[in-house]
Amino acid sequence: MSETVSKLPLRIVVDSREQAPFTFAGFAAVVEVAGLEAGDYSLAGFERRVSIERKSLPDLVACLGVERDRFQRELARLRGFDAACIIVEQPQSVLRLGHFRSRMDAGAAWQSCLALSMRFRVPFFWAENRADAERICFDCLRHFARDRWRELTALNPAARIAPDATERRGPGVGMDRDGNAPERRTGARRHPLSRAQAATGAGL
Repeated sequence: MSETVSKLPLRIVVDSREQAPFTFAGFAAVVEVAGLEAGDYSLAGFERRVSIERKSLPDLVACLGVERDRFQRELARLRGFDAACIIVEQPQSVLRLGHFRSRMDAGAAWQSCLALSMRFRVPFFWAENRADAERICFDCLRHFARDRWRELTALNPAARIAPDATERRGPGVGMDRDGNAPERRTGARRHPLSRAQAATGAGL
């Protein structure tokens, strides 16, 4: 089952408010657009269980500064999901070196990322560029989907039992090996008597 599932395309849901969204062109994915409760990307049928928030570096810096209250509310919503993360389209070194346009101190921005990640238990993943961020987003959703399939398999033990182990099942099957079967209980009298027993009448 796992090999078959791994070849199925992911049904990725993109939030209708997402600006310049990932298209996942070239990935095994079918993209749907809909309004999400939180985050920018999710999976169809799991919109309230998994969510990924995408951030460009300028957007992230704004969220750490003037839009911090709104960002914290967003993180609070993401904390309620089974799985959630923030994917930044730049390496963390770019932020830590202060290569962005803002009055915010680079050290303070980095410490804010660490503090918010710990406080809300939502990890920050740093990509090399936008294309790498798209790949990370796809892989995160793929791993979540695979884990759900493993759970489904665990709930269906029949799928994990070898066919020959289930062939002989049902009423009466296996009684030929049962010591309490009628032929076993009367088997002693069905054996022919020895000559001595026949002569003396013993055993009758």
